[in-house]
Amino acid sequence: MRCYTKTLLAFAMILSGGVAQAGRGASTPGLKSAVLSGSEDAIVSEIERAEWLACTSCIEPIRQLVDNPSAKVRDAAGWWLGKRGVRDEVIATMSARFTAQDPLAARNAADVLRAIRDYNTLPALTAYVQHPLDEASGAAAVRAIAAIGHPSSLGTLTGAFASPLAGVRAAAAAAVRDLRAPAGKKTATDAQPLFVLFTDADETVRREAAMSAGFVQDRAAVAQLATILANDSSAKVRKAAAWALGEIGDGAGASALSAAKNDSDALVRSVAAGALGRIK
Repeated sequence: MRCYTKTLLAFAMILSGGVAQAGRGASTPGLKSAVLSGSEDAIVSEIERAEWLACTSCIEPIRQLVDNPSAKVRDAAGWWLGKRGVRDEVIATMSARFTAQDPLAARNAADVLRAIRDYNTLPALTAYVQHPLDEASGAAAVRAIAAIGHPSSLGTLTGAFASPLAGVRAAAAAAVRDLRAPAGKKTATDAQPLFVLFTDADETVRREAAMSAGFVQDRAAVAQLATILANDSSAKVRKAAAWALGEIGDGAGASALSAAKNDSDALVRSVAAGALGRIK
């Protein structure tokens, strides 16, 4: 009886809007109240619930959120605005920020465009990645390109491997995993473009490059990943290399993984043992 009663109560709460549901249960006052509250969780929750809410008076308050300090709020605002009639206007406004000299505004614009995911924003994002004002905004633009995911962006990302900004290089190394594969292929690229990053001075860049090499499962990367696993000074990078060797599954990586079971880092040892079990 108790279970039955709880089920009825839960169902009643859903019908009454007592439980937040994506795309359902929103109201204009509720949305405006959440925006005014300044609470990240409240704002994001109400915006998600307001996916189909007809509220033209809500557009301006939400448009102001594109410069909110919270990346989650900026993402939610971009997503919501991208579903409204102001979509093209918002895209134009955000894209124009890349030609100004305000790196914070550029970062926020990239986050908004990442949420909207419009192919037509790629030229503006690409141009900005080539000459970003700072690391944070450049990395944000790379992540927007990754979210759009078009395979034509591969050249932009591999070009960003040479960026003087480590955050941009790391974001680009990770972003190749998000590109859609061209017809007839499983991934957007092989591991070869990533090789230049295996010896990068920044450990996050090396880690992301190793992860991407494992993601594309390119056997040509095995020898270099084995060297990374044996010699890299960062346990995070060695762990990524061990995981990548397991994903590739080539027997040529078995000896490096066996040796890594004696690594000084417990997580590297654990990942290497698991990866060894996936070697064919």
